[in-house]
Amino acid sequence: MPPITPQDLTHLSPGSSGRSAMHAVLLGLGVVAALCLVDVAGGLVLQQRTAANISGTFALAPALTALSRSWRHTALVGVVSVVVAGALVVVDGVPWGTGAVRTLVVLAGAVLSSVVAHLQHRQWAQLQDRRQAARTLQAAMLTRLPRPDHLQLTSRYLPASSGDQVGGDWYDAVVDADGATVLIIGDVVGHDIQAAAAMGQLRGLLRAYAVEGGQSPAQLLARTDDGITRLGLDVLATAVVARVEQDPARAGSGERRLRWSNAGHPPPMLLHPADGTTDGTTGGRVERLTGDGDGDVVLGLGLPGPRRDQVLDLPVGSTLLLYTDGLVERRDEDLDEGLARLARAMTRSDAAPSPAQRSLDGWLDGVLAASMRGGNQDDVAVLAVRAHREDRPRPAEAGPPRPQPGAPVLQ
Repeated sequence: MPPITPQDLTHLSPGSSGRSAMHAVLLGLGVVAALCLVDVAGGLVLQQRTAANISGTFALAPALTALSRSWRHTALVGVVSVVVAGALVVVDGVPWGTGAVRTLVVLAGAVLSSVVAHLQHRQWAQLQDRRQAARTLQAAMLTRLPRPDHLQLTSRYLPASSGDQVGGDWYDAVVDADGATVLIIGDVVGHDIQAAAAMGQLRGLLRAYAVEGGQSPAQLLARTDDGITRLGLDVLATAVVARVEQDPARAGSGERRLRWSNAGHPPPMLLHPADGTTDGTTGGRVERLTGDGDGDVVLGLGLPGPRRDQVLDLPVGSTLLLYTDGLVERRDEDLDEGLARLARAMTRSDAAPSPAQRSLDGWLDGVLAASMRGGNQDDVAVLAVRAHREDRPRPAEAGPPRPQPGAPVLQ
């Protein structure tokens, strides 16, 4: 599944809106009918229709219809309510003054409900426009992934289930001037449009530095931190920058090296292939890439001090997962529990018998489904990378071969 784009935005279709309004009208008319039955039955039981008359309660019908946010439908039900209430006043023999007051109460309720429905509709429309603009902004900042040779990349962005459905989470990947693949995952503090705007500034800064090449992940983060200070950006963010490197002498062997640096972000997770497999279709152990300790300080604090690189060999057939904290953090559990849950999801999903689930895209969907049961309370961005063998043609699921130099490398 590709990252969200403006075309993927969820809109309320006219058909579904019309059905909701019709349901609200039917609800209002049903209330009118039910109140009529109560009025008539009460008169028969008490044998005194005047005392049993409840015409004033008919104001409830347009009030319920107003939930549809359609003032026209609310007004329609209101007219029916006023007419039926007035008719019952006459049939039940209610004194003229009392009947007029009860009918006017229903009329006032209908008018007020119609006004409220109209205001609710305007507010709802403004909220939808705001969400659409926010998600369009977010989609414009999500990266189309490169296709480095025999490295397969896939990603997901899942907005939070409430609020503006946009935030400061992002992923990125570039092939730098040295031919190495640079992977980035980050999370700007905040969960609104302001966080998304700050994320765009930080992402652009880090992306521009990364594509130059010749710099380690720690150097990229340090340079980005310096840029934040020099530009006066008001932003705090966690991030992981990882670089998949390969010496020319090891080209074709599938032997790669992963170099990464962590700025206060949840640790990357590496799924090793099971013993004797190099195709990534059978899950082995999951390793938290914490290096020699906790990550360095977050970006934007302006604190002095060096940043550290961590290095390990990237096994053929392994799968690297970079993610934001929305995937592992829950209000009712410790972070270690969330990381353990993610590790279990990574091995279960990769060991699934279905061929579709053994593909990187299917595997990632399975990991997300298992890790986020009950929905996501925060934005989630994930970037998965699988290292394929290089002594065979590039796997079809990894996309077409890398274009010739000078051609675009976007999938």
